[in-house]
Amino acid sequence: MKYSRLWIVMVIAILGLMSGLVFAQEVTVQPVSGTSLPSSMDNSLVPCVDGVETPCDVIATQAEDIVGVWQQYLLDPFFNAPAGMAFIRYNLDGTFVLADTAENTAAPYENYPRGTYHFEGAQFVIDPVEGVPEPCGGASVFQLRVVKYGEQPVALRYVPINDACVSRLQDLSQALIWVAPSE
Repeated sequence: MKYSRLWIVMVIAILGLMSGLVFAQEVTVQPVSGTSLPSSMDNSLVPCVDGVETPCDVIATQAEDIVGVWQQYLLDPFFNAPAGMAFIRYNLDGTFVLADTAENTAAPYENYPRGTYHFEGAQFVIDPVEGVPEPCGGASVFQLRVVKYGEQPVALRYVPINDACVSRLQDLSQALIWVAPSE
């Protein structure tokens, strides 16, 4: 009896896969509203040590930690980004620019977001953001984790703390990849 039930479940699963049916529900991103993260997230997973060439991470607390060009997803059809990807340049002066190529992030780029950012301790605040539909123009707060290999940045991970912009949360749910230093 047990084997016949198992057999039926297996046949249904195989038929479902063969016919292209999907049993999982679509995941939706919800706005995040909070003021902080659990205290256990106040530390790096693998602290970076001077002179050691291994993967490590740093919690960004200043512009110098993130300055440069990073590649990211930009899936919102409002921007029509090629292949759903864009580039963001964080400048030392607290400004950022998104564009369709790394080169085009050197100055504000038509039809792409731009704005300012600053740090409040270990919290990264984006405010304001220009060139985006509401509610994405208001302030959002993240913790940023810079994954490095030795001294070289490799990826940037956003941990949302407070953000009403669902499309930004979706775009930043995946790590951004390091492209180049900011000039």
